[in-house]
Amino acid sequence: MNERGQFRGKWERITLAELEQRGDIRLFRGKVISQKDIDRLPGHYPIYSSSVHAGGLFGSYGDYMFDEELITWSIDGGGHFFYRPRHKFSVTNVCGYLRIRTSSIDYRYLAYHLQRLHSQEVFDYTMKAHPSVIRGAYRVALPQPSEQRAIAALLSDVDELIGSQEALIAKKRAIKQAAMQELLTEKTRLPGFGGQWHMVVLADIADIRNGGTPRTAVPSYWGGRIPWCVPTDITASRGKYLVTTTRSITSEGLASCGASLLPVGSLLLCSRATIGEIKIASMPVATNQGFKSIVCAESVDNEFLYYRLVTLKERMIDLATGSTFLEISKHDLAGICIDLPPLLEQRAIAAVLSDMDAEITALEQRLDKTRAIKQGMMQQLLTGSVRLPIPVAAVEEAAVLTRRELAERIGITPDGIKYHLGKLKAAGAIRRVGSDRAGGWEVLK
Repeated sequence: MNERGQFRGKWERITLAELEQRGDIRLFRGKVISQKDIDRLPGHYPIYSSSVHAGGLFGSYGDYMFDEELITWSIDGGGHFFYRPRHKFSVTNVCGYLRIRTSSIDYRYLAYHLQRLHSQEVFDYTMKAHPSVIRGAYRVALPQPSEQRAIAALLSDVDELIGSQEALIAKKRAIKQAAMQELLTEKTRLPGFGGQWHMVVLADIADIRNGGTPRTAVPSYWGGRIPWCVPTDITASRGKYLVTTTRSITSEGLASCGASLLPVGSLLLCSRATIGEIKIASMPVATNQGFKSIVCAESVDNEFLYYRLVTLKERMIDLATGSTFLEISKHDLAGICIDLPPLLEQRAIAAVLSDMDAEITALEQRLDKTRAIKQGMMQQLLTGSVRLPIPVAAVEEAAVLTRRELAERIGITPDGIKYHLGKLKAAGAIRRVGSDRAGGWEVLK
């Protein structure tokens, strides 16, 4: 315990249904707002829906349902709980919203608590988070209002840090994207390079290889030492290198299908579904038939070609055909044109872009760490396993509250209030102004 002491007092553990029964909260569902409605009445008031991205923003509208503080969440799908500060907005019918009707519950605190509980449940398009479901499913823990506010303020500070880190990463990605457009198309040349670029087709500078899948009914084909890559391995990995796969095959399995063992440095290009997604193999690897993998010629730097192909994703999608699913053929991929500089300039360009990637990766790792810290804080603070110190600002209430009233607000005894006020006075943090009956405490530092 520091000189200010810690919050004390028991926490109330109660379901949302019980809170609603005693009139502390109400749960509702949003209303249908169609694209026709938006087109009919355009405006700037935000509409929130079921997305977990961009704060759940769906669009804007010329009317609004609310001008108040609320909590909203997604009913359909996994979703998320959001704290909505007071502003004019609407929510669609795939959202629920929660209104607090008592001063004993803080909106931000309850939103954080529900976010934590919601992350532990599995809701999808079959099991939906209807108000009728979560009323009984969620039991919240409520300390005194002052402790709720202190917890919410601390978690909000961490959210601000996360937001600033996300903004910095977005800025660095935009800078890298601009650099790719300049350096990979000869619009900007690096210092010291002046050689001529040549237009080539991909087939002239690389070997394009198909993948394959061993028969799943043959156990001896699976679980060997050869990593076997599928498109989800590509989309699930961060950065430009593929370092692991979820499944592996044996040499016998490799020989049984149309796949080949690709060398380190091969470009693993998805040719179906997630067309154009690409990684660089960091180990010898085989792929399934959802790939057209690229093994570069000696005159081509594989990392330069990787970055160039990233910028050509939309071109690949345009070339894709198919009735069941889209796929870019080996023939069409082989005919894609590449403007190729001399090898040394390729390596220099790739080095510049790799340095940018390394900086972004370091920032992403820092962001991951901050998010992990926040999750740990939520686990400890929202369950009462760790109690916060009483903020000095809470003592300002003593100017208008009796010692007993302040004790009830904070959750400790009146004698505890007397003790901590004495400690703060001795430390020079506060001083008494006026008489014992009519005066109050002034916060000095």
